[in-house]
Amino acid sequence: MSSSPYQGVVLPTTRSRLMFALAWQWGLLRFNWFVRICRTPVKSCAQIDAGTAGVNYSRNYFARYSPDARIFWNLFLLASIPDVQKDSLLVIGPRYETELLVARSLGFRREGIRGLDTHSYSPLIDVGDMHAMSYETGAFRNIICGWTLSYSVRPEVAAAQMTRVLAPGGYLIVSVQKVAEDFQETIEGVLRPSARIQTLARLDALFPELERVAGFEPRKIGQSSHTLAAYLKPEIP
Repeated sequence: MSSSPYQGVVLPTTRSRLMFALAWQWGLLRFNWFVRICRTPVKSCAQIDAGTAGVNYSRNYFARYSPDARIFWNLFLLASIPDVQKDSLLVIGPRYETELLVARSLGFRREGIRGLDTHSYSPLIDVGDMHAMSYETGAFRNIICGWTLSYSVRPEVAAAQMTRVLAPGGYLIVSVQKVAEDFQETIEGVLRPSARIQTLARLDALFPELERVAGFEPRKIGQSSHTLAAYLKPEIP
């Protein structure tokens, strides 16, 4: 008897399908519970690194719940890697819990998922700074850093921290917005277009210890163009 072509493939359960379909709504309910009903104070990082810009911009987003559909891009890219291990995941700069809920629906272990942001209302998100993470070396099998490098004026420091806390054999997914030279910044302190990390070449230079296994860089630049890259941290020989 020939083996099934689906042998070893983990099919989605009804629960995971519902979690995926209702992640936006579930995130909204939790947001309203913590922020509106319980009046949970927004936690803030006590010592934000000098490399972090747009601090007030990030905090002001908690006035309303407005997740962006682009968060799927990083999660889908990570989940599509055939040998990805889903035991642990760090999401840097998730803002809301939506990314964490979608990650659970894609099979990442609930207990192994954490978020990291400079401000948060959520018990699922640690308050801290990507330039000075408190996690142990090699703590996460997977890391997602979606668009937060655009808030850094010291991206090389943030990149070194991501490399440190990523486990050997693990994957890092990075995405950044690609903008034109005449792009008008609305966030105080964010690097001008000429200095922004927004190309695959600039991303590769930030992660010399990692191997890029996938990359998508748009030719067109502007408000809706984004560069995505997937990196692998080689196993220790």
